Amino acid sequence: MSANVVSQDPAARGERLLQLDVLRGLSLFGVLLVNIGYFCGADSARAAGVAYPLGDFGGLAGDLVRVLLENKAAALLSILFGAGLAIQADRASDKGRSRWPFALRRSAVLALLGSVHTFLLWNVDILLDYALISLMVLPFLRLSAGRVLWAIPVVLLVSAVIAGPMLALATDLSPAQTYSLSLQHYGQGGWLDALQYRWWETLHVIGPMRLANRFVILAPFFIVGVAAWKAGWLSAPDAHRRRLRQVFVLCFGFGLVANAVPQEALHAWVNQLALQPLRVLIKATFLFAKFALTLGYAAGILLLLQRSRWRVWLGVFAPLGRMALTQYLLQSLVCTWIFYGFGLGQYGRMPLDLALALGVLLFALQVISSRWWLARFSIGPVEWLWRRLSYGGIRQRPPELAAAAAEAGQARSR
Repeated sequence: MSANVVSQDPAARGERLLQLDVLRGLSLFGVLLVNIGYFCGADSARAAGVAYPLGDFGGLAGDLVRVLLENKAAALLSILFGAGLAIQADRASDKGRSRWPFALRRSAVLALLGSVHTFLLWNVDILLDYALISLMVLPFLRLSAGRVLWAIPVVLLVSAVIAGPMLALATDLSPAQTYSLSLQHYGQGGWLDALQYRWWETLHVIGPMRLANRFVILAPFFIVGVAAWKAGWLSAPDAHRRRLRQVFVLCFGFGLVANAVPQEALHAWVNQLALQPLRVLIKATFLFAKFALTLGYAAGILLLLQRSRWRVWLGVFAPLGRMALTQYLLQSLVCTWIFYGFGLGQYGRMPLDLALALGVLLFALQVISSRWWLARFSIGPVEWLWRRLSYGGIRQRPPELAAAAAEAGQARSR
């Protein structure tokens, strides 16, 4: 069988699944609020044990972001990314074509975008991680919904193997020393100074941390996304309403408790128990339950979208979900300009409550701008670039994309 390229052009509005766009748009809100702590330096200061200005409600708001959103928003995006891989594989199978050529090019282009983002703008980027995890997941896309979940131990093992050599590159500097360097180069230096420091930090601080933590956390959610799509939970959630309620009650409730309990207090209590196996079991249960909150979010949103009123309200975030890649990169452009020395220089200075409030304002503007853009164009600019490069070049224009553009033009002329 010949390895032909499968069309992955933007689906017509009537063919898109609202629930996927809404989930993606809301996930981007969580990602922004979590990343604000890194942009402004508050999270680095906390890791270093250094005082950071919190403002009137920054302490409470920061705790809520860590409990409710940290790792969860990125994990929810991972579920959607895994579902996207399964959708591509299904389209390839329906047309009798190989899923590998387009999927590999698509991952390679995403890795390129992530590398540019990492080294030139902001090295807490997640695109490169998603691209590499996608390569791990591709071999399992042929498995059924039930069997593909058995791939989770495999991707965890591969993630651990990848992380091992990179940890040797980690610096011996303390968190307080690296935070001091960040204040100097990000908060006070120009763009070239920040660029040079970012390369060093990526190789010796952020890079090892990303490989050691993110792969293990996010790769299983890619598999969960594949399984959720194959089982029909994401494509036809109304047919799985009873199961979604069960997942929401169990995962949201237990996950909320597991994330709200202070880890120091939990470990102090568990360590007093006499039975070692029981101590291990409780700690492991709470560790996995922390990520159950992600599944609770997904199930809850899917249930709300089955109600007409909530479908209208939550549908506001769908345009943002359709151009999430563009808006994710735009978040980095705006926030680095606000906080870094080549912009307003607020790194380590702006109170956390004000930084989070600006994040909410930026997200609102992104919702509005996404709606404005998609009223005039069929696809976001970076999404357009991603798809064009995935086809092998800027000049090549797939016929389906040309047809979509022509249809959009006709709709505007009416």
